[in-house]
Amino acid sequence: MPCAPPRLTREAFVVSASNERALKALDAWRLTAENLLVICGPKGSGKTHLTGILQRDLGEVSVHDDMPAGLSPAELLRLIEKAREQGGRMVLAGRGDPREWAAGLKDLETRLNAAVRITLLEPDEALLRAVILKVFTDRQLRAPETIADYAAPRLPKTFAAAQAFVAALDALSIEKGQPIGLKLARQAVANLSEAAFEA
Repeated sequence: MPCAPPRLTREAFVVSASNERALKALDAWRLTAENLLVICGPKGSGKTHLTGILQRDLGEVSVHDDMPAGLSPAELLRLIEKAREQGGRMVLAGRGDPREWAAGLKDLETRLNAAVRITLLEPDEALLRAVILKVFTDRQLRAPETIADYAAPRLPKTFAAAQAFVAALDALSIEKGQPIGLKLARQAVANLSEAAFEA
């Protein structure tokens, strides 16, 4: 079954206390005069969902996702300066430390370090369970909650692992013509290699 787009709702994003804090930080930035916001976190942690909420609610904001997004440090610095000069607001979202996006360009590193920053972290076991259930929902898959109960303690505590597990389970279900259940979940966990968990 084709993967449905994630629901850009606050309720869908708030699956943990850390995500709730991130959403509050986003709302606080909206009320400031700061023109630059940096959102960083691992793959699958909700960066795109968060920027989608912001664009929907705020409208007039320029978003650059998956940083450095093919931009050279000099190009990125020009975009930041242009937004500041024109009174525009800009959001940069990506993986890793934002200082790495600067690639040694000191002026850019200074701008990124001075920006308001929201950092999304890898999940603990409770959040991983919630993420697995959310991925099932986003992919429009029917699965008992016991599947997430089984998988969460056995998977690496990363968002990429949750995505890889659900994708593998979905593929097994289609391949074997069986509904998603604990037997297939055990097989999916056993079959996944470390490479499948890489962000």
